[in-house]
Amino acid sequence: MERRNGKFTMDHDKALLIPAFGLLALVLIGLFTLLVLTTDSFNPFREMYLMPWVFATGLVIAAPSLYLYYKGKFNVFHPLVFAAWSYFFPAFFVGGLVLASGISEPYFLSFIDDQRYNLPLTLVYVMIGYAALAVGFFIPYGKSVGAKVGSWLPEWKWKSSDLLLPGLALFGFGLVNMIVAFVNGLLGFQKVDEINSYDGLIFLLSLFWLQASFLLWLCVFRVKRWNVNHYLVMSILISVSFVKAAFQGNRGSLFQIFILIAFAFVLSGRTIKIQHRVYAGVTITLALLIGMIYGTTFRSIKQTEAQVSMEQYAEYVGKTIDRVSEQDLSVTLERGFSAFAERIEAVSSLAVVVANYEKLKPYEESYGLDNNIYKDTVTFVIPRVMWADKPVASEPRKYGDLYFDYGENSFTITPMGDLLRNFGPIGVPIGMILLGFLLRILYSTFIEDQDFSYWRVVLFYMLLTSVSYESFYGSILPYMIKVGAVSILGILLIRLMVGSQRRII
Repeated sequence: MERRNGKFTMDHDKALLIPAFGLLALVLIGLFTLLVLTTDSFNPFREMYLMPWVFATGLVIAAPSLYLYYKGKFNVFHPLVFAAWSYFFPAFFVGGLVLASGISEPYFLSFIDDQRYNLPLTLVYVMIGYAALAVGFFIPYGKSVGAKVGSWLPEWKWKSSDLLLPGLALFGFGLVNMIVAFVNGLLGFQKVDEINSYDGLIFLLSLFWLQASFLLWLCVFRVKRWNVNHYLVMSILISVSFVKAAFQGNRGSLFQIFILIAFAFVLSGRTIKIQHRVYAGVTITLALLIGMIYGTTFRSIKQTEAQVSMEQYAEYVGKTIDRVSEQDLSVTLERGFSAFAERIEAVSSLAVVVANYEKLKPYEESYGLDNNIYKDTVTFVIPRVMWADKPVASEPRKYGDLYFDYGENSFTITPMGDLLRNFGPIGVPIGMILLGFLLRILYSTFIEDQDFSYWRVVLFYMLLTSVSYESFYGSILPYMIKVGAVSILGILLIRLMVGSQRRII
């Protein structure tokens, strides 16, 4: 992305984009090849009936990105493109190849009756869902509404030098709340037995850390020459990010760090060169591999999500680092790629919903899962402080207990699966069209054809990355609004600190 005439426009240098596609393809092919070499059960002809559906899904997912490329509007953090490469393509195309080749054999495949019918049907719902997301995005009214809203928003002209101290202050405040959230069992590989009234608020305030991190990276990338202050800020951001990733104990933490930094780099207005794409490809590969190895090892050591003291949690982190460093490289790679295969493949878990949602619907009420989209959309506006016993209808553990006979894990459901459970097949395209329309409004409001603004870019990042394509549809809007409210509060605090700083100077 470049800035021309003071506004955001897309990078039109197609000669640089072709190597980027080639590099992404090589990364995916390389990861798939390593999976094949490290997995004894690989058989490329095992489920050949599924292959045409997998490739059709890949084409549908790639189509909007190719269209944007043709129109000269392609950008890796365009909402449709971001959804494609960060989730849909790896989860359902690469994941579909993993499933069809026999690399992934989750126990819950036995829950899918008539796999030759339900697995292809699952991919059909994925194709319908992503195509509907694109249709909703390309409805022209979304752009008009977003442009109108964008014209009403204030134009706060901030300089990079004005934002470093306020950004660090917000970062520190978010870091304190993040530590409190860890201590209370709200973050990391642990869970609380009972949600307290203020737990949700503590978790949301910990997002100041994420917001400030993005703002500071944006400030760093907006300047042409770095000084001592910029190097100090980068050192703090990188150090804290890696420590948080270690304590988080999941497989995707390093990948999320990459997304944050890359997002800031692209939306800062810097020209993307071929070496940046090469660095990105290598970094993505390493982040996925190391994250899978570390996260799998950490969970095998801690074993359960039982809440423990911070001292005990830190001890688990140390043991994990020691075990990873001491393990034989071949064993480490095999475990890492096995974990990668299990994590990336989302077709089978969604197929469990496709095959069973009708027969399990009568039991959803007893689990509190019935009409979860409606319930969560209506009740989220009431704070838990005011309604201590407020139910959580989109509850991953109860969903896992009902559909997978295992309530100690969070299984993938996806917005398509949630819409299917709530409204049947017709709900999938309608719900995804509405989501695509919302994404277009956000994109047009904050980014598309807008003057660069620190606060707009930060708010867009926070809102776009709040959308989870592997979780419940019912949680998307409530969580997006909560994240938006906290982010706006953070922006107002930054504005207050910038104004105070200028008056002092």
